[in-house]
This record gives sequence, C-alpha cells and structure tokens, in this order.
Amino acid sequence: MTDAPKQPTAEELGAALADKDRVLADAYLATFNKRKAGIAAKYSENSKKYLFRFRRPDVQAYIKARLSEEVMSAEEVLARLSLRASIDGSDFFEQESYEVPVFESRSIQELIDNAEAKVGRMNAIDPELLKSAIESEQRRIADWEVQLAMDPEATYQKQVGTRTETRIVPSLKAAERNGVLQFVEGTEYGPNGLKFKWADPVKALELIGKHHKLFTERTEHSGSLDLGVKYIVGLSEDDL
Repeated sequence: MTDAPKQPTAEELGAALADKDRVLADAYLATFNKRKAGIAAKYSENSKKYLFRFRRPDVQAYIKARLSEEVMSAEEVLARLSLRASIDGSDFFEQESYEVPVFESRSIQELIDNAEAKVGRMNAIDPELLKSAIESEQRRIADWEVQLAMDPEATYQKQVGTRTETRIVPSLKAAERNGVLQFVEGTEYGPNGLKFKWADPVKALELIGKHHKLFTERTEHSGSLDLGVKYIVGLSEDDL
C-alpha cells in the first residue's frame, strides 16, 4: 500500500511565498482584517490589489495550513468576541485642531484709500506701461465711491487673522491607538474627509450570549399551526 504524499507544513508553504505575500498573509492571520494586512504589506490604502493576492492558491494554502496548526482556543475566541462586543464608537475618533479666518468690518473708504495709493505707485513707475492696470483700479475706485455715496456707513469684511478651533473626526491612528483597528471594515474619502465602517458589535454579543445560554428556543402550538417564537432572558414581550 502506497503511503499518501506528505502535505507540506505551514512553514514550508510560507517559505515558498513571495516576501510581500508572506507579510500580507501573516498580517492577516494576526488581525483577520484584509485592509490592515494590505497596509502592512505596503499596499496603498486606495489600492485593492492586495485583495487579489488573497485569491492566489499558494497564499490560501499557507493561511489554511497556519489556521489548522494554530487553532484558536475557546478562551481566545471569547476574548476576541468580547473585544468586538465592547467597541465604543469614540475609539474610532480623535480631536483635530484647525484654523478658521477671522474677519473684521472696515469702511469702504479704506478700500478707496488703498487703491488710490496703488494707482499713485504705478504712476510713479511707468503710467504708459501700467495704463491698463491703472484704469482697472480707477474703475474699482469709482464703483466704491458710488457705493459710499449711497451709504456712508458701507463696510466690507477684511481678514485680520485666524483662530484655532477643534472638531471630532474619524481617525485610523486613533483606532490603532485604542486597539480597534482590526475592526475597521472599510474606508473611503468623501467631500467631508475620511469615512469608515467598523464592525457591528451586535453579532459578537449574540455569539457570546449563545455561549452563556442566554437565549432559549420555545415552540407554541395553536391548532394545527406551529409558531417558532424566540425569547431573550431579561426582556419582556414589549421589548422584542
């Protein structure tokens, strides 16, 4: 009887991978997050090429072998589920400082004075060469003078500086710092900046609840019709 061919070990399969694929696979096995694994393997955050690498048979074989050799204990499974279930939305955000302009109301007369001074400087340089620019400034002066004649209190808004304000924004660095980066399932950049989706903790709570036997199945009979009704310990019928 011929012995079955010996299957290669996870280490042998890993050694046969390209360096970048080995990094990708190892990062995935550490986080079970393909996006984070792609970043670890130096793929651009906006690139999806790393997803195609996961489809390679050699990469899949290595990941499968590693999982077979390093099966998670029940305690580790529960620990990971507990972490996911306890996700706080604030873990994905941080405070960011930014500058906003500060404006001040000034009289239109200030614009006229500045424009007239500019015309004077251009005339002193070369009135013929700068004739077009001088005429443009003079038209602006005329418009402002009309505006001021109609409303002596007319003003304009002049930026006189900036001030620092803060806002709360999504942050991959905050997610990594708070140990929840592995639960970021996708990112995109929109008009308002970075947006990302994180794992819903409800499913993890359900699995933990089943482990602790918090849910029971009960069947009620009415005539010839069976109705499957699910009850949750600690909740009234009105809560369902």
